[in-house]
Amino acid sequence: MRRWLFVILIPVLIISGLILYDGHRIQQTLSGQSDASRLLANVSKASDEKQTDDQTWFTEQDVVSKKLTTSGPERVGQYLAATEASDKTVIVLPDDTPHQASLFSLIRLYHEQLGYHVLLVERRDTEARSSGWLDRLDLIDWTNQLIADNGPASQILYHGLGVGGATALLAAGEADVPKQLKVVISEGAYARLDDWLAFRAKENLPYPAGPSLAAASTFNKFRQDFFYGDVSVTRQTSRIMVPTLFIHGTDDQRVPSRMAYELYQAKPGLKQLYPVRGAGHDDTSSKDPENYQKRLRLFIEPFVTPL
Repeated sequence: MRRWLFVILIPVLIISGLILYDGHRIQQTLSGQSDASRLLANVSKASDEKQTDDQTWFTEQDVVSKKLTTSGPERVGQYLAATEASDKTVIVLPDDTPHQASLFSLIRLYHEQLGYHVLLVERRDTEARSSGWLDRLDLIDWTNQLIADNGPASQILYHGLGVGGATALLAAGEADVPKQLKVVISEGAYARLDDWLAFRAKENLPYPAGPSLAAASTFNKFRQDFFYGDVSVTRQTSRIMVPTLFIHGTDDQRVPSRMAYELYQAKPGLKQLYPVRGAGHDDTSSKDPENYQKRLRLFIEPFVTPL
């Protein structure tokens, strides 16, 4: 009897150990500590001429470094003041992918054509990546700091890409989001973190990763104080009271477009869904720039009062 128990117990221990080890690798990868797991693989690292031109333009501007003055970890943002007097500021939230063709072209659009102050904020990528869950608290702090600097008449927009889009929705759904927030634009956001990770695992891992993801979620609870199942952008979106525009590429291979429909359905009140046909992840603005800019303007302008 003891021999049979031993024969059964050894494989169970080995399998459990492998699951825990893989869960550890997944959690480390998701939190930005390593790239041991392929869970987030298949991210394009290509660049294009337009991205380079707009990034070069950005480096030539009078950009000021701002620090988030809270008691938490130091956060740095890059602030580009409007060329003329303005009470409008857009906070741009980047994705966690290395290729973001639309990031600097978006900044240029807001600054040159719409006359906004622009704040490009740093995400918690280096020491505590949280898929936007912890970043939402930083975003509210950034908003309050901008209002303190620019005055209570400030009009604030959030525009996030990918995980940055999810961050914008997570923050806008908080009860203490400042009333100066007027509009949220979210591009390529995931809906629920556990659902998105299961999708990524199915795409990138050659084995059923459910047990490993459960282990990773448990490890994350100890290290960052939340389970992956706690992070529901859908739930937070159901609490957003300001007009919200959801943009998503129909050919997005990183975040399935079905998640945009889930978020759109959850949002009460004023909202709009803009599916960009043929666009992938982080290239929604470059697929049809003229239509993209037109849709963006038409959505924003009714809710932002001219100075």
